[in-house]
Amino acid sequence: MPHAFRSSWIFPLGVIFVIYAALSFYQINLPGLHYDEAFEVAPALQLLLGQPVAAFRDSALTLGQQTFPLMTQDYIGAINTYAALPFIASLGSTPAALRTMSIITGAITLGLTFAVAYRLTGKQWAGLTATLILSVDPTFIFWNRQGVFVTAVTATIGLAAVYCWLRRFQSGSTRWSAAGALLFGLGVYAKFLFLWLIAALVGAVILLNIRRLWSNRIKAINRLPIMEAFAALPAFLLGCSPLIAYNLQTGGTFLNIAQNASTSYYGVDNLAFRANLIERLSQFITVLNGTHLWYLGDIVGNVWGPVFFGAIMFFVVYLATRNQFFASNPSQTAHPFPPDKVALFPFLVIGLVILASIGTVSALWITHFAILMPWPALAVAIGGWFILESKARFGLRTSYLQKWSMLKLLLLAGLTILVITNLSSSIRYHLALTESGGLSSHSDAIYDLSDWLAQHANGPVAAMDWGLAAPVTYLTHGQVMATELFGYKWQSGIQLTERLNGFIAQPDTLYLWRAPDEIIFDRSAEFKAIYRPQNLEETIEEAFYEKSGRPILGVTRLVKKGTAGNPPK
Repeated sequence: MPHAFRSSWIFPLGVIFVIYAALSFYQINLPGLHYDEAFEVAPALQLLLGQPVAAFRDSALTLGQQTFPLMTQDYIGAINTYAALPFIASLGSTPAALRTMSIITGAITLGLTFAVAYRLTGKQWAGLTATLILSVDPTFIFWNRQGVFVTAVTATIGLAAVYCWLRRFQSGSTRWSAAGALLFGLGVYAKFLFLWLIAALVGAVILLNIRRLWSNRIKAINRLPIMEAFAALPAFLLGCSPLIAYNLQTGGTFLNIAQNASTSYYGVDNLAFRANLIERLSQFITVLNGTHLWYLGDIVGNVWGPVFFGAIMFFVVYLATRNQFFASNPSQTAHPFPPDKVALFPFLVIGLVILASIGTVSALWITHFAILMPWPALAVAIGGWFILESKARFGLRTSYLQKWSMLKLLLLAGLTILVITNLSSSIRYHLALTESGGLSSHSDAIYDLSDWLAQHANGPVAAMDWGLAAPVTYLTHGQVMATELFGYKWQSGIQLTERLNGFIAQPDTLYLWRAPDEIIFDRSAEFKAIYRPQNLEETIEEAFYEKSGRPILGVTRLVKKGTAGNPPK
C-alpha cells in the first residue's frame, strides 16, 4: 500500500484495534465454554498429551505412531484443531487459550476488511470506516470470542480470498489467482457451507457484468484464461485436500448431504424454499440488530443497524440504477473498479449467500451467518463512499448542492450513531454477561462441573446428554475422559443398552446430566429401565447452577435400592 497509509492512517487504525481488543479480551472466560468450542480442540489436547486421538469416523492421517484427524465433523475441517495447538501449549487447556486464538483471527479479519474496502474504493477512509463499524459490532465481538463455536475462520479466509482476487484483477498476475483459489479450497475444507460464499462471489461478479459478458460472449469465450485455470484448479484442490482425503476414506460428507437432502437432521424441510428464505432474511436482520446474543444474559437490540443498512442499500441501488449502472465503463473512472459496481458488490454477495443458505443438512442456525460477519460493514462503508462520490460523477446541478450537503451530513450522523449504538450494545452485553455468566449451554456452570469432577471422579464418567463430554475432557486437561453414551439418534436403540451395561457394572461410574428443562437427548427412561431390575437407584452427587440459581447440570451415581441419600425427583 502507498506511503500515505503508513504515515496517515496507522494511528487511527491502531486505535480501532485497541477498541476491538478491549471489547474482546474483557472477561474472556465468559460465557462458559461451549461444547462446539471444546469438541473441535479436544484432539489438539490429545496430541499435546500424547494420548490416542479420537478421529471423526476414524478418518486420519497416520505418520509414524501419531494420528492426525482430517475432520471434526462431516462438513467441518480440523483447521481450529491445529491452529489451537500453540495456544493450548502456551496457555494450557483453558477457555482463554481458544479465545485468544479466535480474537487474533478476528483482528486479521479487521485488517482484511480495511484492505478489501481500500482496494475496492481507492480510499483509505472507506477502509477505516468499515473497520471501525466492524470493531464495535456486538455480533463480531462475541462471535469472534467464541470463534471455534461458529467457525469464524471462514469469514477471515473469505476476505483473504477476495483480497487475492482483487489483486489479480488489478495486476493481472496469475500468482494472485492461484492464491485466491487455494483460499477458496481452504475455506471449503474449514466448513463445507463456504461454498455459499464462493457461489455468491462468482454470482455477484457475473450479475454485475452480465450485459458486457453477453454482448461480447464470443470474444469472452475465446479469451478464457485456460492456462490460468490449470494453475488455479490444483491450488483449489490443494486447499481442500484433507476434505478430499476424508471422503475417499469415508464418503462422510456426501453421505451426510444425501441423507439430509430433502429433510435435515433437525427436521428442516429443504424444499420449503419460501418459508426458509423468510426465516433466513429474518435471521440476517437479527444479526444486524444483535438480538441473537440472548445467551449472554440479556437481549440488547440496536434497531439502527438494520435501518441504516437498509437506507444505504436503497440509495446505492437508486443511484446505480439512475446512472445506467450496467453501462459503466471502467476506463472512464479513476477508481480501481467502476464505483457503481463496487457499491453494489457487497450487497449482492450478502443477498446471494442468504439465498444459498435456505438449504441445510442440520438446521437453519443463525450462526451459519458467521461467514458474513464483515460484509454488512463493508456494504455500509462502501455504500457511503459511493453516495459521497456520486455528486461529482453524476453532475448534479447547483440547485441540488445544498440538499446534497444535507445528505452528506445525514450520512456522517448515521455512521456516528451506528458506531455509538453498537458500542453501547457491546458494553451492555458485557454487563449482562458479568451478571449471568452465560445461559443454557453457554453457562459458566461447566467450569464448576469440571472442577468438581477433577476432584471427585475416581472411576468412569458417562455423559448422558449432549454438550458435556468434550468441555469436561478439555477443562480437566484430559484427567477426566467423559464418554458420550446417549448416542446421536433421536430415538435410542439397542446400542444404548449395550453401552450402559458396561458402565452400570462399575459402581464408581458417575453420570452427567443436563437439567430437565435443558435436556436435548432424553435417555432417563431407558436408563431407569436398565438399572431398576438390578435393584439399583440413582442418587444426586452434585448439582450445578447458573448465577441466577437456576439448575443447569447434575451428576448422579447408582447405589443399592433404598440407600440413595439424594434421589432425583
